[in-house]
Amino acid sequence: MTPAPPPRKPRPGLATRKRLRALLPSSGAEPADGEEPPSRRGLAMLLSLIVALVMWFSFSMRETYSVTLRLPIDIVRTPAGQALREVPLEAATVTLQGEGWTLLSLTRAVPMIRVYADGPSVNLAAALQETGLPAGVQIQSVQPQSMELALDTRTSRRLPIRLRRNIVTEPAYDLLRPPRLQPDSVVVTGAQSLLGSLTDWPTEVLAAQDVTQSLRRMVAIADTFGGLLSPSVDATLVQVDVGEFTEAVRDLPIEVENLPRDVLGVRFDPTRVTATFRVPVEGEAYDRAEATPEFRAVVDYFDIARDSTDGEVPVSARWPADLDIRDVTLLPTRVEYFIQRPAEPVDPGGAGN
Repeated sequence: MTPAPPPRKPRPGLATRKRLRALLPSSGAEPADGEEPPSRRGLAMLLSLIVALVMWFSFSMRETYSVTLRLPIDIVRTPAGQALREVPLEAATVTLQGEGWTLLSLTRAVPMIRVYADGPSVNLAAALQETGLPAGVQIQSVQPQSMELALDTRTSRRLPIRLRRNIVTEPAYDLLRPPRLQPDSVVVTGAQSLLGSLTDWPTEVLAAQDVTQSLRRMVAIADTFGGLLSPSVDATLVQVDVGEFTEAVRDLPIEVENLPRDVLGVRFDPTRVTATFRVPVEGEAYDRAEATPEFRAVVDYFDIARDSTDGEVPVSARWPADLDIRDVTLLPTRVEYFIQRPAEPVDPGGAGN
């Protein structure tokens, strides 16, 4: 028979291993069982310090403190029939007293002094109290204690809207007509002294670069008086029509304007000039510019009468207002002239004397 294997010795339990480790010398690389490493002890100390600071801060913020804040002023209402003609005081320096937590919330969300004015003088402390502060907060001081409002009669005027623009097209393109606005006017309400000198109301700047096609944009109405005047609309819709242009050339005879009765006519040298201009590619403008007799080269006789040179005067171009041509140049720009007057009659009786 095969002898039975010797019985296996039981593995030492946790308590036995701990006793063995206690008898063996420690290398110092690892802490003994049950002992926290230094990093854990440092973390525990840091957490304890943070908890202690939080508790101290929480208890401290329950005490009463004073804080000085710069509170903005909002003029909610002016006396009936009156409006501000000058920008009022923007803020007041206020010292408040209360519980720390409440004052801390006020520093993060600063309250506003709302003024409902019944006259030109306003008590800011009373206005702040009426505005409403958190429970337990008291007003210690307000500087300045009062403010004076510059008031004038309230009135309204309708003004045309003036578009401020910075639109740059590609070289071969241009605006076909002035931009169209909808609405093109605005009713402005405010102090009579401010409205009296206004002729229009501007928009914010409409900026567009390298434009090659028409565009439509909403443009905000500008606030040029710091809120003292109130326009009836906030924005206007702007339509900008853009088209492609080409260069054209036409030979024009020179005509004279304002010819006096005692002058038969004026001859010019040369008798014709070359007009170079830009015209839209689409539409009938090109054909009209090439054919219409209303596109003329003109010399004003008043320039001839005032001439102090050696017999040269400038030539100008004329064309109908509804003919869309641009950047007209004439070559030459000045021409010589020769005045033709009627021959003086001969006195027969004087010939025999």
